Amino acid sequence: MLTSDTQPAPLPRLLPGVELGELDSGSTEQAYLLTLPDGRNYQLARPLYHLASLLDGERTTDEVADALSSRIGRPISAEEVTTIVEQKLAPLGILAPPDDAVTWGFDAPFGAPSFGGAGFGGGFGGFPSVGRADTSLGIMGRLPVLPARFLEPLANAVKHFYAPAVAVPVLLLIALAHVYAYRELAPRLAEFNPLTIPLAVILLGPLFIQFTTPWHELGHAAAARYFRARHGPLGVGLMGLMLVAYVEVTDIWRLTRRQRLVVDLGGVYFQSMAVILLAAFAWATGDHTALWIVLFLDFAMLLNVNPLFKLDGYWAVSDATGIPNLHQRVGEQLRKAAANAALQVATWLHLGRLRDSARLHAGAAGSRALDAYGTGGRIAIAVYSTLFLLSAIYFSLLLVMFVPVLVISYPMLAGLALLAVLGLLSGGTDPGMSVMILVQFVFATLMLVALVGMLLPLVLLALGRGRRPPGISGPGRG
Repeated sequence: MLTSDTQPAPLPRLLPGVELGELDSGSTEQAYLLTLPDGRNYQLARPLYHLASLLDGERTTDEVADALSSRIGRPISAEEVTTIVEQKLAPLGILAPPDDAVTWGFDAPFGAPSFGGAGFGGGFGGFPSVGRADTSLGIMGRLPVLPARFLEPLANAVKHFYAPAVAVPVLLLIALAHVYAYRELAPRLAEFNPLTIPLAVILLGPLFIQFTTPWHELGHAAAARYFRARHGPLGVGLMGLMLVAYVEVTDIWRLTRRQRLVVDLGGVYFQSMAVILLAAFAWATGDHTALWIVLFLDFAMLLNVNPLFKLDGYWAVSDATGIPNLHQRVGEQLRKAAANAALQVATWLHLGRLRDSARLHAGAAGSRALDAYGTGGRIAIAVYSTLFLLSAIYFSLLLVMFVPVLVISYPMLAGLALLAVLGLLSGGTDPGMSVMILVQFVFATLMLVALVGMLLPLVLLALGRGRRPPGISGPGRG
């Protein structure tokens, strides 16, 4: 394109608020991060990063091509630059027209989002979808509850819990509190019977977990603030049919992996502080009800660090290994294993048509996305894939064995709950027995909802209908 005075037209520039930086990952090659003003993040290959950094609204296509060729050590033509800008960067809506308002003839105006398409060859790469927190196994239907401007003062006030001089003693106290709690509970756990759990524990345990959930989320926000990263609001969302809390910490992608790992585990760290208080109360009063609540709390935190769903455990594994989008990598590994198994069977049974299937051979070849992570990365994703598959099988078997019993008995429980309510209103039944029946009904209802909620995302993922928004938008720690 030429301007009216036949001078070469400058390329567009990046919009204000678009940021470029390095991404700490487990890759053997330096990865880069593109952050959009709306908080979405994209991982860039080195050539694409340097191309984006050259878009200042003043350089022409030839000037950008020359500078880019010098930076990446191989020739890049002006036509290649134009193609990559038009097809890779413009659809993201991150480009503004240059100062002389030259029209570049894009099919969509600057700022119109249009995603998809394979990455360019020649090392430019695409925008790897590293997963958002609201994909099929993550948090959906988000509703902010506490805006970031109100959460930030609280996070700043408690961020010092991450200073080593404070964190080390607190972690030691958490460990000692656990030792005391389980030592005292050991005789009862040796002869454990769910029917012998005190009613107070059944009522107080879930309530205490909910009571400490905001403190858990504050732990994520405080960790982000300790490392000078921004955080978003605290909110609630749906995971399947379960209501979960989260806090947005998109900005931590620019931190080191070690710092991101601290943010990932910050919620469990903060929530574990409650164990110190419960153990101290039990020691001071001799009432072991508080220790049973420790058991409830630990079980809830264990579920939270389960890497099957996109909660704290998923992000912790991702940041510890430096491999983004673990669920996508798992899918690739499982498809590769299934394709290889199908080819082996076809070979043994002399099924020529199946053995020569181009689709199976393509699946068996697998993706090269893990090549940059070396042998350690491939081992890590193989272990994670195995654990993921075992967890999925476990939850599926749990549903198959438990749901039919629950469904069959639920109408009877509902009828007994109705009689219990009528008995309480009329005063014609034992209040203790009526309350116990109602607690059982509520517990069965919650279990049914939770189990269906765990199954629904797995079914959606298996059908390929999980939401997969582009980019590596901030993981919501929940």
